[in-house]
Amino acid sequence: MLINQIKQTDLETIHEKTLYLLEHMGVDFEHPELLELYRKQGIRTEGNRVYFDRKTVERALSTVPPSFVLKTPFEELKIGEGGQAICSASGARKILRDNQVYDPTPEDYVNIRKLDASSSMINLSSSPLTYIPAFPKERAEVIKGALTLKYSTHPVIMSCFGKTDAEETIQLARDFYDTDEGYYTIGVGNVISPMRYAKDDIEGQLAYTKRNLPVVIACCAIPGMTSPVTLGGTIVQNNAEVLAGVIMTQLVNPGAPVVYGNTTYVSNMRKAMPVSWGCEEALFIQYAKAMADYYHVPCRTGGSLSMGKELDYQNGAETAMSLMTSLDVKADFIFHSFGEMDGLNVFSFEKYVLDEQIMEARKSVERIDIFSEEDMDLETIQEVGPGGNYLAEEETILRYRTEIYYPELYSLENYAEWERSGRVSVEQKAKERVEKRLKEYTAPEYTEKQRTVLKKALEGFDL
Repeated sequence: MLINQIKQTDLETIHEKTLYLLEHMGVDFEHPELLELYRKQGIRTEGNRVYFDRKTVERALSTVPPSFVLKTPFEELKIGEGGQAICSASGARKILRDNQVYDPTPEDYVNIRKLDASSSMINLSSSPLTYIPAFPKERAEVIKGALTLKYSTHPVIMSCFGKTDAEETIQLARDFYDTDEGYYTIGVGNVISPMRYAKDDIEGQLAYTKRNLPVVIACCAIPGMTSPVTLGGTIVQNNAEVLAGVIMTQLVNPGAPVVYGNTTYVSNMRKAMPVSWGCEEALFIQYAKAMADYYHVPCRTGGSLSMGKELDYQNGAETAMSLMTSLDVKADFIFHSFGEMDGLNVFSFEKYVLDEQIMEARKSVERIDIFSEEDMDLETIQEVGPGGNYLAEEETILRYRTEIYYPELYSLENYAEWERSGRVSVEQKAKERVEKRLKEYTAPEYTEKQRTVLKKALEGFDL
C-alpha cells in the first residue's frame, strides 16, 4: 500500500478507536507528580492508570506546533512542514568489522561522529549513538554528548534516559551554545508497549518539555508480543500510545514542540523475538506518517532497519525497503538512517556509507521540475533525429556528471571489465570510502569558552 492510497475514512477510524482506548482502557503513567497534575486538571486516574476523554485529547492536540526549528550558533534545522531531519545511528551495542563483532571503543564513537560531520545527508547527530563500555556509566551520556559537540557542528540529540542524564546533557548543550533561548537541542524518548510510561522515561521526556525544548515520543511495539498480532490492532495501539505521550507534553507545557514517533518492529513468532524489517514495518511507517499528518504533528520513523548479520543481500534489501519507505512518505525525522543492522544491535562503518548512498540516490531524483523547457531539450532531440545518438552532444558533455546519479560504491561495469580491474567488491569500496573520509576529516574551530566546556565534560578522556 502506498501513502496516497490510505483513505481518510481509515484515519478517522483509527482516531475513533484510539479515543475509545484512551478513555475506556487508559494508559499507565508511573509518576506521582504527573498523576497529581492530571488530577488537578480534572482528568480521571485510578492508581497509575490515566483516562483521557475526547475533550482532553482535542485540547492537547490544538496546542502542538506543526513544525519547529533547531537553532545553534552553527546550523539551523527545520523539522516539520517540509523540513526534514536525517540522523544516523543510535543504540548499537557492537561494531561489525571483517565479519566479526566487538565492543565499541571510544575511538569508534569518535569515528562515527566524523562520518556524520562529513556526510552530505546527515543534518542531526545522535549523542546516544552506541554503548561504549569504556565510559563510566554515571558519566557516559555527558561524555558522548561532549564528543558529539566536539566533532560535529550539526544540532544534537541529547540523552533522554531518565532525569539525571537528560538534565545534565541539556545543560551541557546550553553551556556549549551559551544560550537558554529557542530550541537548541532535542530528546528522543519512548513509550513501553503496551500502553505504559515508566518513571525514568517520563522524567527524561519532561526534562525537555519543561524547558520548552522539543522531544520525540516513539513507540516500539512487537506484534504478537507487545501489541496485537493483527496489523490493524497494532496500528491503533501504537497511535494510542504515542498520542498519550503527545498529550502529556501539552498538559505539562502547552505549545512545547513534540514529534510523533514510531519504530514498531515486526516479529518472528516462531522464535518469539522482534524483527526490525519487513513489508509490515513499511506499512507501520506509512500509517505513522499518515496519523501524524492527521494531527498536524511532525513525524519520526525508522531508517536503515535490517536483521542482516553481514553486508549481504538480506541486509541491503531490508535496509532499502525501510529507508525508501521513510523517504517516500516524507517523514519529518528519519532516525537510525545509516549503519545499523541486526535489529539495531550492531553498527557497521561500511554499511554506513552504503546506506548513505541509497539515500543520496533517492534524493538525487527529488527535483521539483524535471519538465522545464531546458530539461526537456527538444532542440537537441530534433538535431539528433531518428537513429542518431547523444554521446557527443554538448548537453550530454555538460550535464552527464550531474544529471544521472553515479553510485561510486557499486559495480556498474560489465563482468569482464570488473575482472580486469581486480574484482573489487562493494564491501572493499565501502571500506576504502570510510578510510578516506576519516583521513580527510577536519575538526571544527571553537572558541576558548566552548573548548573549556568540552574539556570539563571530557575529563579523563582525551579524545
